[in-house]
Amino acid sequence: MSSNNKERTTYFGLKVYNIDNQDYVREEDIKKLPFYNFWKTSATGSTCIADDKLGILIHLYDWEEFSVLFIKTGKHRYM
Repeated sequence: MSSNNKERTTYFGLKVYNIDNQDYVREEDIKKLPFYNFWKTSATGSTCIADDKLGILIHLYDWEEFSVLFIKTGKHRYM
């Protein structure tokens, strides 16, 4: 995977990584948030990417969909 990282952030201050023209956030960064376990339940069944250098990557679209619902309702997609 080639990496073209720009200094962009998304919800809750997570850094956005662009790899092969796809945007991701790192699971390691999500783990630092107090609601990681809540997010992890919501992410069950979602596709993620493993990168040798960055670890597990979550599609930005999935992260932002979760974030919008969480901010608006305090819930995730399985609630």
